[in-house]
Formats: sequence, structure tokens, C-alpha cells
Amino acid sequence: MTTLISGEQTWLMWMMVAIMAAFSVWGEQKTKWGGKIGAACIAIFSTMILVNIRVLPSASPVYTSVSSYILPLSIPLLLFQCDLKKIIKESGKLFVVFHIASLGTMVGACLAGFLFRDTADIGGIVAMEVGAHVGGTVNLVACGNAFGLDQTYISAVAVAANLLVAFLMIGLSAATDTKWVRKTFPHPHLDAFEAQAKDGAGSVAEQYWKPKNVSLLTIALSLATTFAICGVGDIISKWVQSLGLPTILDQLFGSIYLVICTITIILVTLFPKFFRKLEGAEELGTLMIMMYFVSIGGAADLMELLQVGAAILTSIVFVTIGNLGFLFGFGKLFKWNWEDLCNASCATIGGPTTAAAFSINKGWNALIVPGILVGLWGYAIGNYLGILCGNIFV
Repeated sequence: MTTLISGEQTWLMWMMVAIMAAFSVWGEQKTKWGGKIGAACIAIFSTMILVNIRVLPSASPVYTSVSSYILPLSIPLLLFQCDLKKIIKESGKLFVVFHIASLGTMVGACLAGFLFRDTADIGGIVAMEVGAHVGGTVNLVACGNAFGLDQTYISAVAVAANLLVAFLMIGLSAATDTKWVRKTFPHPHLDAFEAQAKDGAGSVAEQYWKPKNVSLLTIALSLATTFAICGVGDIISKWVQSLGLPTILDQLFGSIYLVICTITIILVTLFPKFFRKLEGAEELGTLMIMMYFVSIGGAADLMELLQVGAAILTSIVFVTIGNLGFLFGFGKLFKWNWEDLCNASCATIGGPTTAAAFSINKGWNALIVPGILVGLWGYAIGNYLGILCGNIFV
């Protein structure tokens, strides 16, 4: 089908991928509506609009290049702060709350899996749902590729997952102001913020993506390190694939995505001082992942999404019920703070940046760093939990 820009016009396609990624970042940081739905949603759905009005094609070698090279390079960059010792030490009670949310995600996804157990590729769908909603969308593609799913399924789950992130943030934000929440759960951070506002301290000025002390050297070292990790990861994953191991072992250790995650986490935990100096790595990784979301939006055919949507949409509903049900149930039982419950849900469903954005928007400054830490932990474990749950239905 004819489009304004052809899929074979390589430079124009790269131009549009870069422009749409930049637009998504701008929209999230500079507009109220963008701050509510997040950069990932902006990237996916704005690109889908351009595809459906025939400005961009739904298939291009550039989309493939982004998935094959830009996405793997982004993963180590996003994990450079994933020091396991620091996460366990500094995240406090939120570390426990996060795992309750993750358990709810797994139970919800598995219930949907049993309901649709006769559906083709249900194991891969369950794996992607668990991977995406324990550690954010970064883990989704790894699980989908581990199960050999068609790009249509991966795109469909990515679209649905990011829609859930947007609705979750809006829903939790609205619920925070209800009488039920204030009567049912402790809310010390909310009280402190409201008291601060009454004292004339003003709204929260701190922004997550504030300028950092980035230098040419830190950028060079960040890129060199992520290229090295991806290169070694590719060698290891291909070697494991050649061994003929049982399926689940091949999925865990023969996937480049999981291998580079494992290598990065080990290195960061062993050499935290080196990785803490790599200012700008998270920004680079986030921009790369936005480019991937643009490619997801470009490759997402609406008719094909509707055809595979029943199991995916049901899984999303079950995951949401499981995640929030476990959180609210255990939160009520153990009298956990409402703010911790919101942070844990955002960290599992959307990842560390979602948790940070939510806390910043609500003025809960003390929860910004713990939310980022447990979200990074979700990056680390989401792939493995997703593959283990998915294999129940293989």
C-alpha cells in the first residue's frame, strides 16, 4: 500500500523514528496530557496514527534494525544502576510490597492462561504479560522472542501493556483522593505533601530527568560497555542454542536478551563504582527504548491486533485484578501505606520510570528512589519469571 514515506527510504525512515522518539520524550516532559500517559504510549500511538493515515509504512527494514540492534543495546544501559546489594539494602519495605504485586501479576496471568489454554501461543502470551508487568515493557520482547512468537503478538501485547500503564496511573491518581483510600490505608506521604503545600512550600519542582554531569568520556564508556555486553551475550546465546538443551533452559540461557541482562546485573553488582560513574547511560537507554516503541507503533496493524486480541485483553484484565487485588488485600491486612502500594504497582506494571513519574507527580519525594530501585529489580527478574510461567502452558 502506498505511503508518503516508503519503507525502503532508509534515511527518511530513520529520520521519522528519531523524530517520533524525540516527540514522545517532549510530550511526556512538557505537556500535562503527556505526563499522564507516558512517553511509551505517545511513541506507540502517535506512530500508529501516522501509519493509519498513510504517512508511514507498516513494514520497513528500519523497524527490523531497531528491534535487532537498538533494543538489545538499550537493555544494559537501563540496567547500569541495577546493583542488587543496593536495591535490597535501600528499598526497605517497598521491596517486600513489590514482590506481593509481582505475585499478583503472576497469578492473574496464569489464571488467564488456564482460561485460554487451548489458544495458540498462550504460553508466550502469558510469559510476555508476566515479563512486562513484573519489570515493565523492557522484558516483554525477550519473553516473546524466547517463545518464538510472531511480531504481531509481540506488538499487540506491547500496545495493550502500555495502555494499561496509562490507565493505571490515571486510576491510582484519582483513587488517591477518594474517602475510601483515606479511611482504609495509612497515607503519611500524602499528609506530608498536603501539609507542605499549606505551609506555602509550593509544588514539586524536582524532575526525574534533570540535567546530570554528563561528559564525552561517560558517554563513550557507556556505549563501549553496552556494545561489549551485547557482543559477548550474542556469542554465549548462540553457543547455548547449539547445545540442544531442554526447551526451558534454551529459552533462559539461549536468548540474547536474558543473557545480556544476566551479564549486566553480575557486572553492576560486582563493580558498582564503575557503573555509578556512567552518567547519561539511562538517558541513552531510554531514548533507544523510545525508538523501539516507535517501531512497535509502526508495525502494529490494527486489524491483526483485533484478531489476536481476546486472550491478550483478558490477560491484561486478569493481571490488573491480580496485581491490585494482592496489593490491596495484603495492604489492608498488614496496614501498608497507600503510597507504597501505588509505587509497587507502578513499578511492576510500568517499570522504574513509571514509578518515579507517579511519585514525582504526587509529590511523594521520599518514594522516588525506592520506586526506581524496585523497578530495576523488576527488570532483573521479569524475564525469568515470565519464561517460567509461560512454560506451564507449553
